Amino acid sequence: MGLKALPTKERERILRQNWWGHDGRWFFHVASELGFPKTNQMNMAINMAVGKMEIKNFLMASGLSGIEIQQYMPDILKANLEMCGADVFSIRYFKQAGDTFTWVIDECAAHTGTVKSGYAGDYECACFKRIEGWI
Repeated sequence: MGLKALPTKERERILRQNWWGHDGRWFFHVASELGFPKTNQMNMAINMAVGKMEIKNFLMASGLSGIEIQQYMPDILKANLEMCGADVFSIRYFKQAGDTFTWVIDECAAHTGTVKSGYAGDYECACFKRIEGWI
């Protein structure tokens, strides 16, 4: 039995799982050195910057620009959510009036892991800072 090639979707799932695992381990290692307040502050800034990088790369790859970005924003957000966290968290969003969206988080593996680790009271979730970077 030899090594079989993994389908693209499975490689993407493993990549996301590894990224989120790295992210959590990085956060808690830094927090043990610098404390939660400073680490939370850094994590918020890093996630905003990562979100801006992700949307820039996505838009370049998609070829969308100008008014098309606003027109396709719901699809852009959905595509980024699927790429970044389809199996890490479950988020639903609803377009409201104008350019307003409502987001509902049904499940978040980062939150679940933080609760299990006993640090839920110290950790400040930066996931929405990442999404904010997309907008």
